[in-house]
Amino acid sequence: MERIDIKCSYHIWFAMDDVAWHYLILVLALLPWISYAFIVTFFVLSIFYGRFQLYQSSDPRNIGDELPGITILKPLMGLDPYLESNLESHFTLKYPKFEILACIADDQDPAIALVQSLQERYPLTDCRLFVGGKDGIVNPLIHNMSPAYEAAKYDIMWVSTSRIKANTEILLDMVSKLNSRKVALVHQMPFTTDQDGLAAAIEKVYFGASIAKYYLAFHMLGISCFTGMSYLMKRTHLEDIDGISYFGQFLAEDFFLAKHLHEKGFCHQVAAIPAQQNVASTSIVAYKDRMVRWLRLRLNMMPITAGFLEPLGESIPLGIFASWSASHLFGISPYAWFAGHILVWFSLDYIQLTGVQNGPLPFPFPMYTAAWIIRELLYIHVYFEALCNVRRIKWGKRMYYLSNFGKSLRVVNERSLLHV
Repeated sequence: MERIDIKCSYHIWFAMDDVAWHYLILVLALLPWISYAFIVTFFVLSIFYGRFQLYQSSDPRNIGDELPGITILKPLMGLDPYLESNLESHFTLKYPKFEILACIADDQDPAIALVQSLQERYPLTDCRLFVGGKDGIVNPLIHNMSPAYEAAKYDIMWVSTSRIKANTEILLDMVSKLNSRKVALVHQMPFTTDQDGLAAAIEKVYFGASIAKYYLAFHMLGISCFTGMSYLMKRTHLEDIDGISYFGQFLAEDFFLAKHLHEKGFCHQVAAIPAQQNVASTSIVAYKDRMVRWLRLRLNMMPITAGFLEPLGESIPLGIFASWSASHLFGISPYAWFAGHILVWFSLDYIQLTGVQNGPLPFPFPMYTAAWIIRELLYIHVYFEALCNVRRIKWGKRMYYLSNFGKSLRVVNERSLLHV
């Protein structure tokens, strides 16, 4: 009798396991459809915003009779063939009251001579040069900008990195949007100027399609999404935390700056005109390294989001997953589903990109096709490279070590590390 009971228990256990297994497979098969629901929502919102909201600048007359003074913080390191034109676009702004604070960490940096030549060329533009950073700050950007931040004349500050090309319309729109009491941050969605070459096309596709899909949709949904390439803020909003120097303990200072302001009850606004990254020395390898660095930051700060949810927002991983699901649930050929999935995604990205570009693309359709395919395939490589040595991030000339969800940061001796 005991042997029969054991045999019955054995069969019941495996029967329950079989049922549980089928439920698990069903849940997994439903996941890509949930992801599709979010992705379709993001596509619809971002395409709508790109077509009807971008490039619709705010009226500066809403500010009042007198425009507020602006301090432009310009962190610089090294030279690029387009750096002079980027800097000159700030010197020639048609704005009544502003100052440019050029921030350079190394007294041997060739960018010093360039800034001095522009000071001589535009003597009426209020420009000061700050060489050397603030001791005790590890983040290279904050280390570079802190002395200028503390010496600024005006409360409103425009952090504009060396890649950014400016114009008066951008500044007036950002100042107008910051005029609201509820707004503490106005930022430009990252994009690129029109450059020749496949690498430049890949960057344009990435920023104008992949990034724009989430950046604009999240803004419409009230979710904080912000990159620190170009943004306007008020110094008074940071007085309770030792100013911008507080964020020098983080490598992703923009993420924690936005988080701090959001927790204080302020909201963010996206500028009408995307940030014009204007760089000559671009390459596919440099783009890949940049993507690895950014993904490692996200993996440290938001491991679940970046490690598990983010791949489900990329065309190839989601396409493979959904193709298996379509075959399992509906008996549809996974090859046919994947082909249709890729074609639809490719087409929606094209629509998205032309909206962000605000007109026809600067390269032919075959170039877009090649750039899109390489960008999508490269994500797989970027993902797995970022997972290797995920705590260590090479930024500029230094290696950094992150822990505690990106909150702890220290410089690591490069010679003691594997190459990443």
